[in-house]
Amino acid sequence: MKLNLLKPTAIALLSLFAITSCVKDDDYEIPNPNGEKPLPPFSGKVVTFDVATAQATNTVVTYGADEAIEGYVISSDEGGNFYKKIYIQNEEKTKGVTVVINKSGLYTEFPLGAKVQLRLKGLTSQANNGGVDFGDGIYQGNNNRTGVGQMSEATYKKHLFEKGGTRKTLAELAKADTSINTLKVEANVNQLITLKGVHFKTADVGKEMHQKTNDARQGTDYTLTDAQGNTIPFRTSRYAKFKDEKVPAGTLDITGVLTKFGQNWQFMISNYADIVVVSGGTSTGTQTNTTVETIEASTATAASFVEGKKVKLHGNLTVEGTKAYILFSDGTKIQLYTRNFKNISNENKTNLKENGKEVTVTGTFGKFNNTLQISYEQDSDLVWGASNNNPNPPATVETVEASTATAANFVEGKKVKLHGNLTVEGTKSYIVFSDGTKIQLYIKNFKNLSKESKDNLKINGKEVTVTGTFSKHNTTLQIAYEQDSDLVWGASNNNPNPQPPATVTELDASTATAADFQLNKVVKLTGTIKMINNRSTIVFTTDNTEIQLTTKGYGSLPDDFKTKISTEGKKVIVKGTFTQFKGTKQLKYDSIDDVQFP
Repeated sequence: MKLNLLKPTAIALLSLFAITSCVKDDDYEIPNPNGEKPLPPFSGKVVTFDVATAQATNTVVTYGADEAIEGYVISSDEGGNFYKKIYIQNEEKTKGVTVVINKSGLYTEFPLGAKVQLRLKGLTSQANNGGVDFGDGIYQGNNNRTGVGQMSEATYKKHLFEKGGTRKTLAELAKADTSINTLKVEANVNQLITLKGVHFKTADVGKEMHQKTNDARQGTDYTLTDAQGNTIPFRTSRYAKFKDEKVPAGTLDITGVLTKFGQNWQFMISNYADIVVVSGGTSTGTQTNTTVETIEASTATAASFVEGKKVKLHGNLTVEGTKAYILFSDGTKIQLYTRNFKNISNENKTNLKENGKEVTVTGTFGKFNNTLQISYEQDSDLVWGASNNNPNPPATVETVEASTATAANFVEGKKVKLHGNLTVEGTKSYIVFSDGTKIQLYIKNFKNLSKESKDNLKINGKEVTVTGTFSKHNTTLQIAYEQDSDLVWGASNNNPNPQPPATVTELDASTATAADFQLNKVVKLTGTIKMINNRSTIVFTTDNTEIQLTTKGYGSLPDDFKTKISTEGKKVIVKGTFTQFKGTKQLKYDSIDDVQFP
């Protein structure tokens, strides 16, 4: 469990330690007591939706102020009815906006009900279809109509952040009324509403939600009517996963987003189960994001962990200090976490300390820094079973030999015994795989290591076997170990286990795709300079993947070199290593000798 309270004196003591060897900068970051995630630094101002949308016009404009808005996600693309966009609504339920992103599966990062922050500076906005859209750049349609462009992954990773904390339910987010006309007003465009006591036309009941004959129109519109006879179009996309479901009979409560297309109203749901049959029909199921999959730890693997997914996880506890985990079959560790630990019963607190205790946890998969978690809300989310020493023992720890291992052997969350020889760079120690993949040795409590281990970690070529868990910090691959005994030292010489130089893969931007981008892969990339956000970038022609060029100490490079590498359209060949920084794909070169201008 995370500590939910830390005295100020303890925080002060932690700040005294400056660990420089194999320690992350944020080792002692204190979890927010409200369960909110730490966000990248922001020196701007959080403003209201009214302020943020005030400058939007019918033409696309760039947002210049260093400002942000915060609100809640009210749409989900999990059901396929929304595509490459997210609707965000303010807490007061008075205004909503559209955020367009060139990616599907957004619900895994920004689930329904999640609180998010959208940093606006540099984005584009436009008044469109009765609301305001935010995106990146300008999109030119076939009919010469312009709109905001979709954000690339690199862009939205810098602008849109999920804040964590408790998600809101549909009921908490939606305005509800029995009158369609009360809710069908301009002030509610791009907001979540619940139409209560409505029904479909009798002639439409039993038809498919989307009829194939309407494919050319990209969707099917039916009519909803309330008790007073007021109506609104109900639209289902041709790409909705529930398009083959039947139009339900009876009196219904339906929750969805109120939108417009031109002057025409559209009411759209995220999932078929957002239609709740009140009477006179057959239930369509449970509402969006509440379907719970059961996962058995004894057969689950790292692939079973999907951030934002609600599950029932069954397994046995592995207790380490004050924290309780459930281990998957491949060694992936899932920490049990609740923000309301002080409200948990004494019985549950006692059970959570018992190694091997059988439990089923209902909660949501999430991450805190590099720790995989299942976050539960209350006592009833823990259901206890029989207990013995360890009815579900931890998975066997796989031994990985660095001299034959490759990047494919690195699986985040996997527990291993890694054998190899140290490569020391400054204050950090690495083990290098046969293909050049570098694994940093990391321990949170470096100060508690023995002097022998501290000294050995400084010896280049020192043979070692490390028992720990593969993890990532930003783009750095790591093996995280817990204690002195996790390091077993062998013989040492200049380099008893020399690593062959990494294979250099030649790529051409005209044919390369996103699939060619693999972290820590050494490449020689041929392409043309494109300046994006004042950064030298090579763009893959096939799928528009953006690769930013970067190097350490750029400011001290010769001026003529900096001029060439900043020249739009200049052909270049760069040898370097693929890395990633805050979602931005990068090619890092070591010196100007690695860059050619043919």
